[in-house]
Amino acid sequence: MKNMKWLVGITGIILIGYTILSATLMPGDGGNFLTNANIALTERVPMYTAREEGDRIVIYAGSRLLARTDTHVSSLPKIDRIRLREGINFSSEKELKRFMEDYCS
Repeated sequence: MKNMKWLVGITGIILIGYTILSATLMPGDGGNFLTNANIALTERVPMYTAREEGDRIVIYAGSRLLARTDTHVSSLPKIDRIRLREGINFSSEKELKRFMEDYCS
């Protein structure tokens, strides 16, 4: 009987410790660190890339050609030409639309 009380007491202490630890480590929104880390990583992955091909700006969605514009890269400032040669990445359609409005209108 004494061993049973001791076992129940130890189990209670472990459960209380686990509850406190998980409440301390858990973000306020009820999510967990792994889910939040995965979301953060996917937000940084570019959905679209603008680059120069044949003196034109082209847009890719991943590896698929999305659009070939009529904008001549040679008419752009040098810094923009350099960036387009390297590829400009966009993580959202909103960013891509803003770029297209600025460079391809």
